[in-house]
Amino acid sequence: MIYSLISFSLKNTETLVYNYIKFFKFILINKIFNLIPTFIIFNKFYIKFYLKNIKFNTNNKDLRLINYTNYLINPYYKISLPVEIKSLTKNFIFNFNLFQFPKINLEGNIILNGLKKIFISKIKKDTGLYFSKILKKNFTIYKASILFNNNLLNIELNKNYIYIYDLKNKIKINFIILIHYLGISNKEIIKYSRYGNSIFLKNLLKNTLKEYNNILDKNIYYLNNLQKISFYFGNLFYNINFILYKNNNYLINIKHKLFLDNTFSYQIKENWIYLYQDLINILDYLIDFKFNKKNLLNIDNFANKKLENLTDIILNQLNIIIEKRLKFFLQNLNKLNNISILNFINYINNKQFIFNFKEQFNINPLIQYLDQINSLSEIMHKFKLIKSNKFNLKDLNLRDIKTSELGKLCLINTSEGLNSGLIVYLPQNIILNNNEILTPYKIQLKKNIKIFNIKLINTLKQEKIKLSLINNFIKKNKIFYLLNSINFYKNFLEKTTINKLISFTETELLSLAENLIPFIFYNDPTRCLMGAKMQMQSVPLIYNQKALITTKTNQILIRKNNNIYSLQEGIVSFVSSYKIIIRDIYNREIIYYLPNYTFSNQKTIINFKPIVWTGERISLGQIIANNQEFKDNEFTLGNNCFVLYNSYKGYEFEDALIINKKLIEENIFSSLHMKCYEISCLYNYNNFLEITSIKLPKYNKFLKRNLDKQGIIKEGSKILDNDLLCGKIRFYNLTQKQESLGYFLFNLFGYKLRNITDNSIFISLGNSGRVVKIELFSTKYSIKELNIYLKLRIFIIKQRVLEVGDKLWGRYGNKGVIANIADSIDLPYTKDSITPDLITTSIGVPSRMNIGQLYETLFGLNCSYLDKRLLIKNNLNYKLGSNYLKLLLYDYLKQINLYKGISNFNSYNYGKSILFDGKTGKKLKGSVLLGTSFYTKLIHMVKEKIHYRTIGPYTTVTQQPIKSRSKQGGQRFGEMEVWALEAFGASYNLKELFTLKSDNIQGRLNLQEYLLNNLSIKKSVLSESFYLIINELKSLSLNIESLLLY
Repeated sequence: MIYSLISFSLKNTETLVYNYIKFFKFILINKIFNLIPTFIIFNKFYIKFYLKNIKFNTNNKDLRLINYTNYLINPYYKISLPVEIKSLTKNFIFNFNLFQFPKINLEGNIILNGLKKIFISKIKKDTGLYFSKILKKNFTIYKASILFNNNLLNIELNKNYIYIYDLKNKIKINFIILIHYLGISNKEIIKYSRYGNSIFLKNLLKNTLKEYNNILDKNIYYLNNLQKISFYFGNLFYNINFILYKNNNYLINIKHKLFLDNTFSYQIKENWIYLYQDLINILDYLIDFKFNKKNLLNIDNFANKKLENLTDIILNQLNIIIEKRLKFFLQNLNKLNNISILNFINYINNKQFIFNFKEQFNINPLIQYLDQINSLSEIMHKFKLIKSNKFNLKDLNLRDIKTSELGKLCLINTSEGLNSGLIVYLPQNIILNNNEILTPYKIQLKKNIKIFNIKLINTLKQEKIKLSLINNFIKKNKIFYLLNSINFYKNFLEKTTINKLISFTETELLSLAENLIPFIFYNDPTRCLMGAKMQMQSVPLIYNQKALITTKTNQILIRKNNNIYSLQEGIVSFVSSYKIIIRDIYNREIIYYLPNYTFSNQKTIINFKPIVWTGERISLGQIIANNQEFKDNEFTLGNNCFVLYNSYKGYEFEDALIINKKLIEENIFSSLHMKCYEISCLYNYNNFLEITSIKLPKYNKFLKRNLDKQGIIKEGSKILDNDLLCGKIRFYNLTQKQESLGYFLFNLFGYKLRNITDNSIFISLGNSGRVVKIELFSTKYSIKELNIYLKLRIFIIKQRVLEVGDKLWGRYGNKGVIANIADSIDLPYTKDSITPDLITTSIGVPSRMNIGQLYETLFGLNCSYLDKRLLIKNNLNYKLGSNYLKLLLYDYLKQINLYKGISNFNSYNYGKSILFDGKTGKKLKGSVLLGTSFYTKLIHMVKEKIHYRTIGPYTTVTQQPIKSRSKQGGQRFGEMEVWALEAFGASYNLKELFTLKSDNIQGRLNLQEYLLNNLSIKKSVLSESFYLIINELKSLSLNIESLLLY
C-alpha cells in the first residue's frame, strides 16, 4: 500500500508530541525573546532578564501510571527565566516563573486532572489574499481582503476611488496614496499595470490628486495613518509574513509563494516577490472583477484553509499573559524594601499568580475527553476535525465535500444530526506539513509500464492536474488497444488519454473505519456511516476471532495502536504476563513491564499480552506485546457466526436477534469490565482514628472468608453480592462533662474509654466479580491537607455475558437487539447438523440496500467450510466487467459442493440451504439463506441502560419524567422499545408506560388512591402532552375542543 512508503504520516500520534516539544524549543523561546526586554529600569531598580538561560522544569509525574482514579495528578512543564535585580541596598538573582503548560504523553494525550484528553483540530481560514463583492446602495463594491497574524486589511474599489481599511486601528486611506508613500510613482503604476492605457485607471489617478488637496489640512494625522499601515508591510517584529528586506521593497508570500503564483498567474523562481508588483496586481484584479473579465475565486477552497493546532491556541494568548506577568512583577518590586528576599521570591512565584494553561484547556471545547472504548475509537477521535466553528444550520454549502477536499477529508464519515458535515474525519493516507494537509498520489513514470512514484501534492497543485481512479479506464471500441482514463479536473469528469497518469485508489478517499468494511461500495453510504460509527463503539471481547473476510486496514492498525515496541535488538530471555526481558547485543537486560488491568476513559479494560517467546531474536522496533483487541497482529473485535436470514416465532420483529444459547455457554461474546473501590483511612490527633481489622464480632466467618489478617480482601478472591471488601472501624474518644468521672473510669479500667463505630465497606449489588489488583499507598498531600494516612484501591473485574437487551451488529450497520435466547436443540439445522448462531430478519437487507452484507455472508460460508480466509479488495468489478463479483461468488459456492458434497448451490436457489425443524425433525418448506458473517458486541449493554426510580421530578411544560440519572430522571422508553412490546403483544404495559408513568396527571393521582386507599381505578383521561398540542394549535387561531366519550 501507499502507506508503507510514507515515512511520516499524520496518523503517527508521535507527531503531536514532536510539535508540542518543538514549540517549547524554538517558537516559545523566540516569542519570549521578542516580548521581554533584556533590561528594565523601574523605581531605582535595575532589572536584567537573562533571556539566553530560559529554564524548563517538570514535576516528574510518571504518565504511564495515570488512570481515572488519580484526579489530583496534573503533570506540567514550568518555564522560568533568570532575573537579576539591583538596587542601592540589594543585589540578587532568582528564577522568575512565567507560566505552566500541561504535559502531553507519547500517545499524544493531554493529562488533565488524571484524565486523558485530546485536542481536536479546527479548519480555519489561512493567511492569504481573498476577493469578494458587496452590494451597497444599488452599486457594487469589489473588495480584496489581506488576512495575516489575526489582522485584516480590506482594499475596496467603488465607482471612482479605491481605499484601504485597517479595521483594527480604524484607519481609512486612499490605496493609491499608500502606493505613492511606498515609493511607487504613477508612471510605474501605468507601466506595470495591465490597465495602464485604460481610462478607468487614469481617472483613479486623477481622483487621487484631488484628494491630496483635501488632506493638506490634516497632514500630520494622515501621515501617521500612512505610517501605521505601511508598518504592516515593513516591520519584521510585528509581522512575519510581510517584511521589507534591506530597505528593498520585497514581499515574503502571504501563505506561501505558490499561492501568489496561482492567484496572479506568474512564476518567479527566486525566493522574493516584488512588493510593488503584488500591489499593482491586486489593483488589476479588482478592475477585472469590476468589468467582469474574471470570475471571483472560491473563498471556501480548501487551499485557503489550514489546521489550527494546540500551539496556535497558546500563541494567541501568550502576548497578554506575558504582559500581565511583567506588570505584576513590576508592581510588587517596592515590597523588597519591607520584606526579605526569600519572602519576595516566594510571593512572586506563588502558584496562584502563575498563569497555568490547565484552566484554559479544561474549558476549551476543542480539548475533549478521549474516546477509549477500543483502539479504533481512540485513533479516529484523534483524526476528528471541526470544519467550522460557525454552526450555521442553513449553510448547506459548508457541509458539502468540494473537489478541492478530495483526498483531504473523508467522503463518508461525519457526525450525525445537526452537526452533519461540520464535524469530519481525516482519510487514511495524509501527511501534515506546516498545518497543511498533503495527499500522496501514484504518478506513472513511463507510458504503458507499471512503474510508479509517490508524490505529495497539496490542494493548489491538485487543482491543476488531472486525477484518475486506479483502473478506471474505458476503451474506444472492443478492438482498440489503448485505454482512456476518466479524470477529475476542475469539478468535472473528463476522458483523456493516458500519458502521465496521476492516480489514487478508492480507499484513499475514506478513513480507517470505512476501510475496515469489505464490499463497502456495494452498500448504501448511510449504512456504511453507521457501520463505521458502531466499530468505534464495540467493546473488546475475551475471545475474538480474525474475520474470514478482511481488508488490508486490519494490519495497518497494529502500528497505529499504543503497543509495546522493542527499543533495542536482542534475544528474549524471559516472558510472562507482566514483564518481558530482552538481552541486547551489548549483553544488557532491558525489562518491559506490561501495564495490565488498566482503565480506559470508558471503564473498559486495557490488558496487554506478549507475542514473543523465550529465545526469539528481536529486531529494533518490533512489536513484542499488544492488547486484547489484536490477534496475530490484526485488529479484531468480534467473532464469525453462522447467520440465518429467516423468521423464528416472531422474535425477529424490527431487526431483533435470536441467538443460540451456545454463544453464552462458550463465552463467545463475553466481555470484561472493571470497577475500582477507593477506601480512605482518616486520622485526627484529638478525636478519632480509622483502622482496618478482621476482628469484627458482628460478622460471621462466611462474610470474612476472603479477608486477610489486616481485614483487607485478598487478591484473586471471588466475591459475591453484599460481600465484605474491607473491615474498617473508627475510634472516638469519649468526652465527659465532669472531669472527675473521667479520672474515675480511667482508674477503674486502666485506659480511656472510646466509642467504636463500624465503617466496613461492602460490594454493591450487581457488582460481583474477581479481585485482580490491590493498591496501598499514601501521599504527603493527603496526610497534611486531607488527614488521610492510608489509601486503599480495590480493582474488581466482572464478566458480562450476553443477555436479552444487549446489542450485536455486523460491519454494514445491521445492528439488532437480542430478543430471545433459544436452545440449540430447538433451532433449525442443516443436513450436516449445523445450527445458526444468530437469526435475523431478511427484510432488513433489501430495504437498506446492503448488498455487501449478502456477499460477506456467502463468501464467508465458503471460507468457513474450506477453512480459508479471503483478503478482499473493496472494488472488484474492474477486472472482468460488471459481473465479475457474481461469477466469482458462483465459483466459490461450487467449491463447497465439490470439496464437501454440500448441495447449497443449484440453478434454482443460488446460495440457499434446506433446513430441518429442530423440534420435529421435519424438512422446512422452501430454502433460506444461511452463511457466515462477522459480528461484534456494542458497549450499550442492557445492565447500564435499565434504570428505575420510586419518585422523581417532572418537567414543567409536558409533565413527563426528566432525562438523566443524575437528576433522578425516568427510564427512557424509545421507539425501538415500543416495537419490542408490540411484538410481544403487551398492550397493557404500553398503555401504562404512555399514560400513568408518563404525563397523565389525573391517572397518576388515581393510581395513588388505588395503592393507598384501595379505591377503584378510573378510566384514563387525555395526557398533558396532548393538551400542549391543542394549546399550540390555538395559538394559530384554530379553536379545537377535546371531549371524552365514555
